[in-house]
Amino acid sequence: MKGLLAKYGRHFWVVALAVSLFAWYDLLFDRGSIFDALMFSGLTYYFFLTGTGRLTNENDPFSK
Repeated sequence: MKGLLAKYGRHFWVVALAVSLFAWYDLLFDRGSIFDALMFSGLTYYFFLTGTGRLTNENDPFSK
């Protein structure tokens, strides 16, 4: 598992993006929750920033 995350960890935000898109689709066209859509969108943005190196450990609010 460590080797998998070391190799493909920077692309993990794509998985969160797929879940986020489904949550927004569920909200708009079915009985989805606004909380789910916003939470998964926030997680997608967080994983994108950390995966691309734009959010360093010094500025990361969750790594303290």
